[in-house]
Amino acid sequence: MKFYILDSTIGKYVTFNTVTELVSYFNFLIPRAFKQSRQEFVQNLIDLGHGYDDPKGIMLTRALSEQFNIGVVRDGSYMRTDVHAINNFQKAEYGD
Repeated sequence: MKFYILDSTIGKYVTFNTVTELVSYFNFLIPRAFKQSRQEFVQNLIDLGHGYDDPKGIMLTRALSEQFNIGVVRDGSYMRTDVHAINNFQKAEYGD
């Protein structure tokens, strides 16, 4: 499964093999989009009451999904979704 973000700061879809790669991309996206570091942006979200971010970046991803199209690529189509939730359900214990 591939994950994507439609990065409006560069005007194209960027794809990733893992959610971790997608979350790491925020280090480049946030400064371009908001003119502040990732740490400053997260602190602003905390101050606004979004809660603290975890090491997997779940809060940050969900907050950014309000401004950016983030999801999965399935059968060549871009499907906007909660990438952390769908990634959790890809585990073997959920089966086919």
